[in-house]
Amino acid sequence: MNIYKYLKRQLRRLKIDLTTQGKFLAGQIPSIDSDNLIKTVSSNYEELQIVFFERYQIKPDDVIYDVGCGKARVFSYLLYKGVKNKMIGYEINPVVGKETKKRLAKYKNVEIRLDNIFDDFPTTGNVFYLYNPFKEEMVKEFTKRILALKHLNPVIFYNNPVHLHIFDQDTFDIQFEEIAVKEFNYTFPFALIRIKQK
Repeated sequence: MNIYKYLKRQLRRLKIDLTTQGKFLAGQIPSIDSDNLIKTVSSNYEELQIVFFERYQIKPDDVIYDVGCGKARVFSYLLYKGVKNKMIGYEINPVVGKETKKRLAKYKNVEIRLDNIFDDFPTTGNVFYLYNPFKEEMVKEFTKRILALKHLNPVIFYNNPVHLHIFDQDTFDIQFEEIAVKEFNYTFPFALIRIKQK
């Protein structure tokens, strides 16, 4: 990426971050449980534009979960775009979660839960965003838990789907693609996953 495009991208990120949370949110945070969880990384806004507004159309009654929300850049982008839906983020790292919750407290449609999602798995809601938050065993557990929500017809946005093979193709409808971000000349792996309604 040339310097012009790099600066353009960083300035866009800065604008969205400052507008929604009053702080630049880039950077990584080490995992607090490296056996089961992946480090906190920031989602790229250009990827969120594609997956939430081109590959899927947000409906007024969608409840959007970010599993391993970190600094909640997913919610920052959706808020910046004017999305009013209920948004619930799970963050197991208490330091990151508390700061994120504090920054987003002014938004009544956003809730940050300082929990392991498996200790408080949602019984409502239908849109789940994951940026590869778990290692393999926890992805297996996630697939079991999500099947209990079949009646809600949940959709899973799996960005960087390292453990996609765990989603059984007899049970799940999987649309995988390497999505091109033409503006910045790169691709990213993404899967949109639904439970097959038999």
